[in-house]
Amino acid sequence: MRGLVIVLAMPALVLPPALLGVILVRGWPGMGQIDALLGQLSGSLLLAGIGCSLATPIALGLAVWLRLQERQAMPWLRLLQLLQGVPPLVFGLCGMMLLVQGLHWGMSLMAGGIVLAVVVLPQMSMNYLAALERVPREWTEAARSLGLDDPAVVLRVWLPGAWQGLLTGLLLGLARSLAETAPVLFTAAVFSGVVWPTSLWSPVTTLQTHIFYLAQEGIDERAMDSAWTAAAVLVTLVLIFSLSALWIRLRSLR
Repeated sequence: MRGLVIVLAMPALVLPPALLGVILVRGWPGMGQIDALLGQLSGSLLLAGIGCSLATPIALGLAVWLRLQERQAMPWLRLLQLLQGVPPLVFGLCGMMLLVQGLHWGMSLMAGGIVLAVVVLPQMSMNYLAALERVPREWTEAARSLGLDDPAVVLRVWLPGAWQGLLTGLLLGLARSLAETAPVLFTAAVFSGVVWPTSLWSPVTTLQTHIFYLAQEGIDERAMDSAWTAAAVLVTLVLIFSLSALWIRLRSLR
């Protein structure tokens, strides 16, 4: 059984590093011309930043409320798990119907940011809740014995004690936002004509959609080379945020 488990696990262990290596090798020669991707890079970072900025206070508030509820939190945790399993494509289509068409916002930075906030909200809420639960229960009991009420416990004990876990959750949320394509494609991104958005109601170009559009020009070698370079930049960004979260997590365990 142990040998069977190892054999079944090998694709999961081997394929991701292999694919990562292929992307970096194919995209590395074009890194000298990364200036051509600054518009797409800034658009991706702006969308991820807006999405996580909108999701963070809601996710933190929800995590604190679930931590205070404890016994009554299980149904809400199941709901978060259910929402986390919804394909981002569904959120993108709903955002297009409601924000882009229904409210007549058009393809815009704000519409994309709101949809990304909804996409990352379940993950960030569960990460924040896990961070709060790692605060030693003895600290909470000592604070309550001194007469601190719930808001004081949250502000003086839980948040200072869980800041590393909360920062880890934020970094993972940024990485998740950068990895999403469908929500951005339907609500915020255009292929060209935009270098820097003039307002929150302007469209943007992003690395994700840039790769998607160029990949459709498979017979054009220059388009494919640009797509590989954009993919390498995007993967590098996701790795930076993910590895930073891992580093903070490991430091918090010491």
